Parts: sequence; structure tokens; C-alpha cells
Amino acid sequence: MKNNQLQIVCVKWGKKYSHLYVNAIVDEVLAHTEMDVSFVCFTDDEQGISDKVSIRPFPDFGVPIESMTNRGGSLPKMSMFIEGELKTGVPTLYIDLDSSIMGDIATLVDCLKKKRALYFLQRHAIPHWRIRGLVRYIAPQRYYLGNTAVMAFYVEDWQKIAEQFMLDFPVYLSSRDTMDPIIRRLYDEGNERIISHAARDVSRVFPADIAIKFTQEYMAPFLWMALLKDRLPWVKRRRSRQPVISYQGDELKPIELIKARPGDLITYKHYKTRWSYDHISQYWKRLIG
Repeated sequence: MKNNQLQIVCVKWGKKYSHLYVNAIVDEVLAHTEMDVSFVCFTDDEQGISDKVSIRPFPDFGVPIESMTNRGGSLPKMSMFIEGELKTGVPTLYIDLDSSIMGDIATLVDCLKKKRALYFLQRHAIPHWRIRGLVRYIAPQRYYLGNTAVMAFYVEDWQKIAEQFMLDFPVYLSSRDTMDPIIRRLYDEGNERIISHAARDVSRVFPADIAIKFTQEYMAPFLWMALLKDRLPWVKRRRSRQPVISYQGDELKPIELIKARPGDLITYKHYKTRWSYDHISQYWKRLIG
């Protein structure tokens, strides 16, 4: 690692999230860490973004950017894997704009020190990454599908993702039905499957006390289960250590969390909870108003 350096990357396009979300990540990261951090944002609109951020226009993918943004899966994330776009030789964190920074992101970098890999947020209860040999033997086509809202990696290890994307995506757009079904599924479902497939032999997930999805940590399929989790002392301790929380879906957009009041029923797909997390409401209110 170069002199305690770290680069943090985000991607902003369209009107869903304003510059305030980029600036919130910058301000909160710098407020909590002593690492030497640089920030990069790939965007089609740099207006209002902090001058602490290095702005990158979206690279030339050989296809119109609209073909990547008008479908699910956040395909513009491929920008960060293109050779020459980011510094090599330093740990890199990708963070979705609707993630809250609650502590020192140096703990995410510590994961890369222990094992050089590509780290995702947990998505499945079964830890596929720990039993790869068995999974490959039983179901050769299976691999761990990670959540890419927060990732840690070294850029030079994963430039092949963009290289393959730039070969496959134009074919997908023009001749989807003729593609190998396995490859076609990657592009049907978006960046999470593309990146997970590329990293299938070495992917890892962040421990739950480092980076987590709100749905996984604060919600549950049954309301009683979510309320029980709120009371468990070891869950409270774990939550107090988590430096990054990622949210998802329109129901959990930060602008909606600002409006949440104690006792409100919060739902996302089959997940439920009663709102009792005023510190999260206040976080977003302070940063995006």
C-alpha cells in the first residue's frame, strides 16, 4: 500500500441523486478517517460537486451511454474498471451515493490487507465464498452474487471486467438472442452479476460489523424479528461499529428516511421494520436537507 493512500470512487448520472450526495460522502469520510484519501466521481453533471473531487466524464464504451443508463443494473459502474481511469497500486473503495458514512472507512481497507480480493456487501445467507470448491463441484455454474453498493479492490486486478464488457455489451445490444445464455444473463441483470461472475474465484464479503445493507441489518421478513434484533445487545454493539450502511429501493431513499417518524412501518419488498433510527434520519437531514 502506498503511504496509507486510498481512493474512493462514486458514479453519478441523471437526476436521481444531486451533488449533495457526492459531497456528503466526501465530508463524512474526511471527518472520520486519517487516511490520505482522494475522491473520483464519474458523472455527466459536475455542477455543485466539491472541489475535493476529481471529476471524470464517462469513458467511451463504444456504445451510447444512454444504452447503459436506461436499463437496470447501474452499468455505468463499469467506468471504474477501465484502464487508465483510476490510480493503480492503492486500495480503492466504490460507494453508492445513497450510502451513509457512520465511521472510519479504514476498516474496509483492512479487509484488503488481510486478503487481496474483490469485496462486496453480503447478499446471501449462505457463505458461498467459503466453500467455493464444493459449490464448483456440485453446481459448476453457480457463484456468489454480491451486492455492489460498496466494494473494495485494487483497480489493476479487475480491468478485465471493463475489457470484457466492452466486447460483450455491443453484441448484447445488437444480437442478444444469439448470445450464450450464461453470458446473456449477466447483461440481462446488470452490474452485480457481471462483476460477481468476473470475481467468482476470489470474491469476498465485508463482515457485518464493517459494511452492511440496511435491509439486512435493520429489517427482517417478519416484523417481530426486526423488533427483536433492535433489542439484542450484540446487534447493538455491531451496529455501533459499522462505518458504512447502504440503502436500496425507492422506499429506502434517503429523502424518504428523513421523513420517517418513530414507530412508522417501513417496508421494502418482503422486509419490514418499525422506524426507531433517528440517528439515520438526522444524518440525512443534516447532509441533504
